[in-house]
Amino acid sequence: MKTVRKSIVLLAAIAALGFTACGESTADKLYQRGTEKAAEGNYKEAIANYNEAIAENPDEAKFYNNRANALFEDGKYEEAIEDYNKALEINPNLAEAYFNRGYARYKLVDNKAALEDYNKALEINPGYIQAYGNRGVVRSQLGDHQGAIEDYDIVLEKNPDMAFIYYNRGFVYQLMGDRQSALADFEKAASLFEGQKNAAGKKQAMEAIAFLKQT
Repeated sequence: MKTVRKSIVLLAAIAALGFTACGESTADKLYQRGTEKAAEGNYKEAIANYNEAIAENPDEAKFYNNRANALFEDGKYEEAIEDYNKALEINPNLAEAYFNRGYARYKLVDNKAALEDYNKALEINPGYIQAYGNRGVVRSQLGDHQGAIEDYDIVLEKNPDMAFIYYNRGFVYQLMGDRQSALADFEKAASLFEGQKNAAGKKQAMEAIAFLKQT
């Protein structure tokens, strides 16, 4: 029986919501400060600022979404999900919150719930390319390899330079026993990673190529 080399899956990052400068309230200013701190990687201060913004205005979905993102980055996935839930209570059409909650659920190895969230994000925004990429990962984890390939195809049709999507699709082809397609995708990923000066990504792709050639 052939073995399959374990993949290190790369997903698109969580989605933060931006800031509109018009009509700045105290809550808006605190939110902006929190967003700036999060961009600097200072998640604890970002959370503190979002806490204050929410205390000023508890009915703004984006405040909860971005606080959830900071909690996510701090490794507090359950708390992040609670905030995404609150954001979606306020705005049930916030595709970014479904996307982000799906990622948090994936981190907690709740792939079926993650799939539901990515499906909902795409129902709201069918052009949400990052959601196709992440859904492809979850579908692969759930054994829906053909569905994963279809999602990766959509991403690459719009963004043909996404090296990690070629890598992920190659891994799914490998799981399906399509060695030739897997090798082609790993080689394409390695070439793109090299052009993007991503040494770690290229190394990973080259290891996958070497593994395939040995089996």
